[in-house]
Amino acid sequence: MRRKECIVIGAGLAGLAAAYRLTKHHCRVTLLEAQDRLGGRVKTHRFVEAPGLNCELGGEWIGRNHDLMKGLCRRLGLWPLQPHQYANSFWDGENPAKLIPPGKWCMSPEAEEIWDSFAEKFAKYGKKQWAEMDKIDWWTQLKILGFNREDLLRRDLMDSTDFGETIRMNSAYSAATEYLSNKQQAVDNTDEMDFKVPGGNSRLIDVLGDEIGRENIKLEHIVVGIRHAHRRVEVQVGASDCSLTADFCICAIPAHCLLDIDWGEQPPEEKLEAAKELQYARITKTAVLCSERFWPKPRMGGFSVCTNLASDFCFDSTYLQQGSAKRILCSYAIGEKADDIAASPLEKLKYWIIEDVANAYGLNWNSEKSIRTALAIEQQAWQADRFTRGAYAFYRPGQWFTVMPALKARFGRVFFAGEHIADWQGFMEGAVQTGYDAADAVLKARL
Repeated sequence: MRRKECIVIGAGLAGLAAAYRLTKHHCRVTLLEAQDRLGGRVKTHRFVEAPGLNCELGGEWIGRNHDLMKGLCRRLGLWPLQPHQYANSFWDGENPAKLIPPGKWCMSPEAEEIWDSFAEKFAKYGKKQWAEMDKIDWWTQLKILGFNREDLLRRDLMDSTDFGETIRMNSAYSAATEYLSNKQQAVDNTDEMDFKVPGGNSRLIDVLGDEIGRENIKLEHIVVGIRHAHRRVEVQVGASDCSLTADFCICAIPAHCLLDIDWGEQPPEEKLEAAKELQYARITKTAVLCSERFWPKPRMGGFSVCTNLASDFCFDSTYLQQGSAKRILCSYAIGEKADDIAASPLEKLKYWIIEDVANAYGLNWNSEKSIRTALAIEQQAWQADRFTRGAYAFYRPGQWFTVMPALKARFGRVFFAGEHIADWQGFMEGAVQTGYDAADAVLKARL
């Protein structure tokens, strides 16, 4: 039998994982990417003022339960992974923040008892209870369980960084599965913020590109049409005014980008309607290169602080990185804060972020220290990105069991991948999982 041919659309981590798996099974693969680089929402940055340090402007963490990501890194020689857990702290604008070791409970003892009890119940839930939970938001679910307002506000600060919007907006079921799913095999109190690729997550992207073969990858190829004809798939590329054909196609692009494609006379209507409904989180990551570390050093893990200011969640991106006294402080802002911080002037913003962290710990700070400390700034507002238009999918109440199945479904000889249809939704693990699943479906499909 001749080798199967497959066109993969999108060279983010899902598309790269799919193309890699197909290549290893001797399929002919052509990988099309609209941008001028690989990686999609994985984007490591290095400041010219400190090239030996790195930070992540996109996908950041690999969890201890992320078996596919860990296995992939091991096979590709990116092992061992670099520990990347953080001590938590919270600043209310008045009282100095206190560091809490990684994995330790950050709320009241009463809330911990409620949480443990709910975890036991959730493990026994079935489809009926899941569907009921999906009707309400995570804030409401926690309030029904008995969380007091202070615990709710703290939980909102923590969990909103996982979903990209306030927990008043996301599905209670999607949140519970992230924190309490049996698939994790254990309750993970570090929110899967455990590791990263040494030297930066983009190293994984580069190695995958080499494994697939750079000759099989076409950058700056924007797909404008997909057609089925004569047991083949034809993919039309806009700028080059050309088309490619293959036995199968894997579409590994954000859901809303499906709406930009001309599907012909019989489009996948249900899938396109679902794509219209699904929102993507607003997340702005802002990295500030500092002349030195001025924030406290935790006894365990790296430094982080959640604030109620625009800088939102701030952490030391250079935890355990060696070779320079300089450090990188990263602000991870979500929702309306992400829009606010993206609209702020960068030259002022780098001082505001530094001052937020300094004030959180009651440091004696002034403008001269800010000017001396802040060396450079780099920002990525994913909601403003031309191609992704958001950081990752955000499932509102009532969407998990309606929108997601429609987005997952195969359309003829076209299969789909991406974090938005993954069990590990919003994580790099989810991108790899769906990329592998789509590749396996192609391998099993009949010519």
